[in-house]
Amino acid sequence: MKTFAIGDVHGQFSTLKKLLDKLPINWQTDELVFLGDLIDRGPQSREVVDFVIQLHQEKSRQVRVLKGNHEQMLLDSYDKEDDFLHWLSNGGDTTYSSYCKSNEVSWKVFNKKFPMETYEYLKNRPIRYENDHAIFVHAGSRLDNNGQWCADTALIALWYRGKDFFGKYRGKTIVVGHTPTNKIRLMLGEALMPTDQMTAWSRNNIIAIDCGVGQEGRLCAVELPSGNLYYQSLEY
Repeated sequence: MKTFAIGDVHGQFSTLKKLLDKLPINWQTDELVFLGDLIDRGPQSREVVDFVIQLHQEKSRQVRVLKGNHEQMLLDSYDKEDDFLHWLSNGGDTTYSSYCKSNEVSWKVFNKKFPMETYEYLKNRPIRYENDHAIFVHAGSRLDNNGQWCADTALIALWYRGKDFFGKYRGKTIVVGHTPTNKIRLMLGEALMPTDQMTAWSRNNIIAIDCGVGQEGRLCAVELPSGNLYYQSLEY
């Protein structure tokens, strides 16, 4: 069995479809894991989410869909008007437009037009998945008080990108998105790459595959256990 993991999609539906066409998935035996952040920044968040939900429904044994921090911001915005503007300013404006199709930007319109079934689906996504190959989580892992690396809380699994994780992690292979790999390189004093040629980053059993598709970079997938990497530049 092979496992394929796809990093942050950020509303780039055409790019996602092109990348999936490249992956040599055997749907009888292999797994596909989405690491979260399906939405925001790109123009086709609704198309991405609808496609992933359908794929998950059709292949429920093979497809895993994790929650990312951008899904959490959407959920928080749905529940609390105070969080709405914060979400919009962090890329949620494109998701709002994708679902609401309204010239009026308001929390009331969002609550009225955003589908409840989609809200429930995103709300119920797990924050972590593990199989024989690796641990899969959106953001990162952190040492607990017992000196164990853990990603069992939403604050860590959805948000954590501390330098200690990227520099000091030891343990089972962990596959993450969330932090564009050039940000990791900058954090650790490594040479940056051209945005449109950004590659995955790997060290100490971390495989980081957010290659910046939400910021004019590329969409990336990794195949395990081989470690083969697949890239797709932005498609509009």
